[in-house]
Amino acid sequence: MFSHKSILKKTFTYKWMFVSLLLISYTCQNNEPVLQGPQVAQFNLDLFEQNLIDYVNWGNDAPIGWTYAITKDGQLARTGAFGNAIQEPDGTVEAMTATKELNIASITKFYTAIVVMQLIEDLNLDVDDKIAPYLPNSWSQGSGIDQLTFANLMRHESGFETNNTDFNNTLSYDAIKQAVANGVTVPATRDYDNINFAIFRILIPSLQNNLPNAPLVSLESDQATQAGYKQYMQKALFDKCGLNNIDFTEEQPNPARYYNKNDGVNNVSGLTYGDWDHISGGGGYFMTIVEMAAVNAYYMHTDNLITEASKTLIEDNYFGLDAYFSGDSREEHGKYYGKNGSISNSGQGMLSQIQMFPINGIEIAVIVNSRGVTYKTGVDSFLRSSIKDAYNDAWED
Repeated sequence: MFSHKSILKKTFTYKWMFVSLLLISYTCQNNEPVLQGPQVAQFNLDLFEQNLIDYVNWGNDAPIGWTYAITKDGQLARTGAFGNAIQEPDGTVEAMTATKELNIASITKFYTAIVVMQLIEDLNLDVDDKIAPYLPNSWSQGSGIDQLTFANLMRHESGFETNNTDFNNTLSYDAIKQAVANGVTVPATRDYDNINFAIFRILIPSLQNNLPNAPLVSLESDQATQAGYKQYMQKALFDKCGLNNIDFTEEQPNPARYYNKNDGVNNVSGLTYGDWDHISGGGGYFMTIVEMAAVNAYYMHTDNLITEASKTLIEDNYFGLDAYFSGDSREEHGKYYGKNGSISNSGQGMLSQIQMFPINGIEIAVIVNSRGVTYKTGVDSFLRSSIKDAYNDAWED
């Protein structure tokens, strides 16, 4: 498992595992030939890494900058980075590295879901319990709110609708309060919306208030719930992964920039994303790729975060994960679990992806700081498909 000291020093130990080829032999008599059964496909970690590099840098259409980290059986196995984290028209350039903090976008939802499940365990609740008792007392609750469950939110089946735009005015404390007052239609079909996880910025402090000897957080205060959510996430998730001071503020000085792939040629400056505390819950953590890899490893290979029963609930229901991976034709070696992140502003932005392959203990995290890139399987959102292709194509007979 990731050691706490190695995470802090950004140095890691590589762990290698070789999978034996299974040969089934039958001998009937001494003079009869030995028959061998079909060869069992073996996973080639080096090939997976090379496929990933080739499929992201496809057709000489590489991002301005990107980075990845692969874990195997809970250990960091591979990291890499290409291009630049900063590439400005004034000549300011900083190479992308595996230790550069980047906005991970909606992968935050997966982290929030882990902590929600942890609190549900600790309070002996159920995912189908109603959220209404945990909303601020002063909030008006519109029609249908009294029927909403934790599972409705984590499956994006709440009926909340913000169109995933204008985050400052749809994911703020006041915006969430107004959405609750407006009410919802329940049951609702799946409709991916950031507010389903932004509301946990209030619900996690509320749930925490019910723990024994917990410091009470005022649910009537935007600033208090922001701080309460961030502090509890740090304690319940990141501290347990050996990660210090994970937050929603980009690093200073020289924060990473976010581009369109053509910005370098066109002498266009990249974007910065500032502080996400006030709209967090469903997005906005700034992390290095190796820090993301640590969470992958602790989630998949330990019970430090949640029980196996809760992990099964997350994976069976895609709580905080992307449900469209269910039944995906690219699932050639068991189930794959993943979450993407995506921010786009007038053609500039970023993509992130975590992917977990339980059958052989492989996980990967990738962040790209550019939009408009053509990967092996297509433009932009096809990053996730190209990662799965890279994995599938790394199995050899």
